[in-house]
Amino acid sequence: MNTSVRKRLTKFRVGGVVVAATAMIGLAGSPAFAQTNATVYGESARSNCAHSSKGVFTAEGEAFHLTDTCADGWDAVMKVDVAPYRSGGGYDFTIWNTGGNGSTKNVDKSYAEGTGVCIWAGYGEASSGEWTGFGPGSCGVA
Repeated sequence: MNTSVRKRLTKFRVGGVVVAATAMIGLAGSPAFAQTNATVYGESARSNCAHSSKGVFTAEGEAFHLTDTCADGWDAVMKVDVAPYRSGGGYDFTIWNTGGNGSTKNVDKSYAEGTGVCIWAGYGEASSGEWTGFGPGSCGVA
């Protein structure tokens, strides 16, 4: 191999190492999406209960937990809106807990890292689909 070819190959090898090292540093320094949980409470139909329901989105594992927190004869309900968000109060799906006071309904999902998820909890009647009493919503990130 002549000297000029050897110099060019050495230059190419060194240049490749610099490019690879720069790419690795760039990946290591890029911010990851921060997973965020969300917790919400539904309004209560009874004065002796602070809330009718408690809804939780757990970012680790993308799980939803809906607890009926009041012995009021109503079912607990949670509306879920997953990014891209729907306008005008829209949502992607509901979760109903018909197990009664103290019971929790768990639903597992799978979302890409960084996906936004918003939830609202309330109360209603699962058999008719009628609901009310939704408290303020909260959003998390998977």
